Amino acid sequence: MTTKLIALFITSFLFTSCSSMQIQKSKTFKPEPQKTIAVVPFYNYTQTPMAGYSAASLAGVILQSHGYNVNTENLRPDAEAELEENGKKRSVLTNTLREKGYDYMLSGEVTEWRYKTGIDAEPVAGLTVHLEDLHSGKTLYSAAGSKTSLGSGSLSQTAQKILEEILPK
Repeated sequence: MTTKLIALFITSFLFTSCSSMQIQKSKTFKPEPQKTIAVVPFYNYTQTPMAGYSAASLAGVILQSHGYNVNTENLRPDAEAELEENGKKRSVLTNTLREKGYDYMLSGEVTEWRYKTGIDAEPVAGLTVHLEDLHSGKTLYSAAGSKTSLGSGSLSQTAQKILEEILPK
């Protein structure tokens, strides 16, 4: 009996220690459900192509599942290229979104998006999000999270778990 308890303890310790998550949030803010949130591509500070689009797309779907009015039309890869080609900056983007009638803009950064090297190849993701009021220009909510998962999980699952924790509910 004692041997079984020790084995159970060791097994549960190993499984819980193989996955970790760190979350930091600003004060709680809940957007008004009738207001529209424009999700824009996240800045990608990793070497993984399109990670910013992947993270932003996941964020948009999660916000929609929470009942928010979300528009992800700005997640087309050509939308960002178009902005860069025209020399438009972030302030121009916020003005354009405001003129289109959006109330909030969700932006963010991808700070890590990879599989660890080695025998386990565990997925690792690090994300930040910022919710800005397009009328006042103030950032109403910010959060950051990072997570590493067991080798059997996928990178998008890991990112989705982070976003579930850090996005307004």
